[in-house]
Amino acid sequence: MLGLSNQGSLYPMIGVDFGSQTIKAVVISGKPGRFQIDACIEVLTPKGCLVDYQMQDVERIAQSVKQLVKLLPGRQRYAATAVSGSNVITKVTQVDNKMGPSELEGHIEMEAEQLIPFPMDEISLDFEILGPNLSDPTRNDVLVSAARTDSVTSRVTTLQDSGLQVKVVDVGLHSLARAVVALVPELEAGKSQSVCALVDIGAVSLTFGIMVNGEIIYSRLQSFGGDNFTQSIASFYNLPNDEAERTKVQHRLPADADMDVLAPYITLLVQQIRRNIQLFCSSSSYREVNMLVLSGGGSLIPGLAEQLAMELQIEVKHPDPFSITPRHRSEFVKHGAKYMTALGLALRSFVPCQI
Repeated sequence: MLGLSNQGSLYPMIGVDFGSQTIKAVVISGKPGRFQIDACIEVLTPKGCLVDYQMQDVERIAQSVKQLVKLLPGRQRYAATAVSGSNVITKVTQVDNKMGPSELEGHIEMEAEQLIPFPMDEISLDFEILGPNLSDPTRNDVLVSAARTDSVTSRVTTLQDSGLQVKVVDVGLHSLARAVVALVPELEAGKSQSVCALVDIGAVSLTFGIMVNGEIIYSRLQSFGGDNFTQSIASFYNLPNDEAERTKVQHRLPADADMDVLAPYITLLVQQIRRNIQLFCSSSSYREVNMLVLSGGGSLIPGLAEQLAMELQIEVKHPDPFSITPRHRSEFVKHGAKYMTALGLALRSFVPCQI
């Protein structure tokens, strides 16, 4: 994506996911459908250095990435990373399927001026043909992705300063979808027409997406995440934020926390997800969502998947990358939900680069 890869080449790449709290990396080996996870690594993101997914201090983040690279097995050369947040736009548009490559490129650039609300000289633009449109087979669905160029270059610079060569800069939600499909094979393109909601709960934001036939067709970002739960714990029990975060992550909450802190937070979370589903259904031709897939560090609250299934009356899945390689589980990290985007990026190793 975004013009950084080479035509038809395969590269073994580590997936690097920049989060507001931690930077995560996943290394895989094998082949599509039969891969294993060789490493799941995370290091702390320097405080205040990543705000709204934008790097505020590339040099300090690069120091953390250097620590991460030292923890990786072997000598990794290539990386795939992603851009996310309000400075990233993705749209699915339709074009005549008889267009040649150069004609298509010119058409997309012209249409992007109408689709993308940023000045064209400030963005990196890419597109991918998804296949024939279901309603009109004479037209192809084309995914158009754009991000502010400074968001792309800051990530590339950070990784290059750490000794890695960036081959792919993807879009975060599409990387997540790739990991979901790898772990939930029934969602692969051509196997199901189910409308699947992806809900990725990070520290400061909730990313909501809709996937149909293996492709993302809708996305929305909200300022709501695991930090809201942490702040409730800190306020109710009069704890410093750092101690409240450790208490949450290590599942050391008092017995009364379920009613006093957890239940109100889950109620708010359910409301957010229900509202997102309603907004999608009211703005599309789809009238219901058939499945919901949870991911992200904020999804690790015990019993959350079961609670959402009961409240929303929908099938909820919570795929775990550690199910592939259980040795990565630890006393405090028993589920790999927070590594899903990094896994999806690493899976680009198996996909010939588009551009």
